[in-house]
Amino acid sequence: MATRALIGYLDEDRNFTCTYNHYDGYPDGLGKTLLNHYDTEETAKEIANTGYISYVDDDGTIHSKHNNPANKIKLDGEWEDALEEMAGKINEYGGDYGYIWWEGDGDWVEVKNTGTRSMIDQIANQMSSATGMFGPVDENENENENKNEEMVENYKTKWNQFITESSAIDDQWTLYVKSLVNAIRLNGVDDYIDFTEDDFKEDFDNYIADKMDL
Repeated sequence: MATRALIGYLDEDRNFTCTYNHYDGYPDGLGKTLLNHYDTEETAKEIANTGYISYVDDDGTIHSKHNNPANKIKLDGEWEDALEEMAGKINEYGGDYGYIWWEGDGDWVEVKNTGTRSMIDQIANQMSSATGMFGPVDENENENENKNEEMVENYKTKWNQFITESSAIDDQWTLYVKSLVNAIRLNGVDDYIDFTEDDFKEDFDNYIADKMDL
């Protein structure tokens, strides 16, 4: 069965090596074989450096139709960047699963592809000891992201209140408000932070005029 998978090896110098596995990549197949036959640093590194694998027998024998080199990536960004790169590689392979040997723990990490965000969370939870080699997590960045989200929600509340009190409620106004919310999500709130009710009305008129010109 073509259950594709990534087999990877992450060392303590932030080098990520990975190979593609085509068949039987599910946990009871490839996952079990890795645990039974590739459960040391040396053997895990060996299989991750294969490059292309058609399938692996239950006894650990590797079968391959191609002689492709393994992918080697230097994870030189922040921890979140590294997580995205590893999850992204599973997606790139079309993998249903990913198996990553983390040198720091000396064990396999099993990742099920249920979406990129989910894979990032799975890797982060199972490889939490790797966080240190990527430097401390930027708490200020997370705090700023939360503040931006809060500001967006506050502006949405204000706009909804303004719409309710305005006599000019219509579909075009609703679309305008949605465009403002999107603009703030992309560019921040600086352009609108000092807007008065009259400023919003003028901006709305300009928005409608631009739509009529299309």
